[in-house]
Amino acid sequence: MKRCLWIFVFIFFIIGCQLNENIDLKPPHPNITVDNQEISYVMGTYSWSEDGEIVHADSASPAELVDKLEANEVLGGKTISINFDYKPSSIEFGIWENNGVDLKRSPTHELTLPEEEGEFIFVIHASWDEGDGIYTFRIKTEV
Repeated sequence: MKRCLWIFVFIFFIIGCQLNENIDLKPPHPNITVDNQEISYVMGTYSWSEDGEIVHADSASPAELVDKLEANEVLGGKTISINFDYKPSSIEFGIWENNGVDLKRSPTHELTLPEEEGEFIFVIHASWDEGDGIYTFRIKTEV
């Protein structure tokens, strides 16, 4: 009986270790900056696969994701740089408006902020061979 119990505990331990490995299976995190100021962001929906393991995670809308995230105050017209330690094959940017976003591809991994004063929710979609991820942040532009 004890032997059966130890085998049972061992099996649960092995399964638990394998499940914990998937917790960190996510796309790379970006370094988002403007004028040497780091911009806070929230990761949204993503999918990632490595070594035969696949993770798909869904999230709320970009507006809901950044609801509690304080807006970064920046001068309008400035350029935002997005850098990853592991370079994505493509990056798209857009501004969340009217419950949607029109993403545009950016070969330079930079985007120029609107000139006008206001608060904007930006969405980044980055893709790699292993998967993709959505990153959202809030900017308040000043003139």
